[in-house]
Amino acid sequence: MPDICYKPSGNTAFLPDLPDYYMLVIGEHMSSPPLTTREFAYFAVIGDGTHQEVTEILGIEPSLAWNAGEPSERTGRIQKRMLWQKNSGLDDKEELSKHIEAIFFILEQRRQEVKELFFRGFDPFIQCVGYYTESSFGAHLNRDIVRQAGQLNLAIDLDLYQVSAHGHDG
Repeated sequence: MPDICYKPSGNTAFLPDLPDYYMLVIGEHMSSPPLTTREFAYFAVIGDGTHQEVTEILGIEPSLAWNAGEPSERTGRIQKRMLWQKNSGLDDKEELSKHIEAIFFILEQRRQEVKELFFRGFDPFIQCVGYYTESSFGAHLNRDIVRQAGQLNLAIDLDLYQVSAHGHDG
């Protein structure tokens, strides 16, 4: 499992309550210095099945996966639900739209299989994450992104955070 390479100082009370996949993603994707804009996205599937089922349906190996009931390698807590995740393969210095385009490139090759996940009761989505300085904050999803997500029965989840210089040791 990846190490957490950036943990904000100051008020970090929000960190223990984040699901394990958020903490793992921080270590996996955060290569930029703390007070720079960082964006990334990945394709994720959650649900009542197993990550092995998702791999079998898609025919793609995940970047990260676990099943409900397995202990977290990071905290030792039991996972509450299954996660299957495929990263974009891009650095967090790239624009969010480029991450999403890279994910769509992977998924378009498995269009029917991706749609099948939804019809089998899984929840497939694109997870977008942005860490922004005080002077910049937000994300734009153009019509093509929204159209492609809809055609594949994908939700889009946006987690956007402001990284403040106050109390930061970066």
